[in-house]
Amino acid sequence: MKNSSFVVTGALLALIAACSGESDRGESCDRPGGTKDVWVSGTVCAKPSDKATQLVCIPICGADSDCSKDSDCKGVDGTSIKGCRFKT
Repeated sequence: MKNSSFVVTGALLALIAACSGESDRGESCDRPGGTKDVWVSGTVCAKPSDKATQLVCIPICGADSDCSKDSDCKGVDGTSIKGCRFKT
């Protein structure tokens, strides 16, 4: 029983650490369109593709050339910001 409580405690601490401070690219986030105080500079909290359901930190972009070859520079819902979102 003690081992399972250590595992649960460790998992909760990891979750808290991932949701506080600065989240890096690809890490989950919970404030759609957010860009300040929680995420690494140059990222925005958004769906990484049109089919995605989870929000993650994605790179902000101005043109497709700012993104990797498997991503396009697309608008982020509810904002005037564009982010590198996977092609679907």
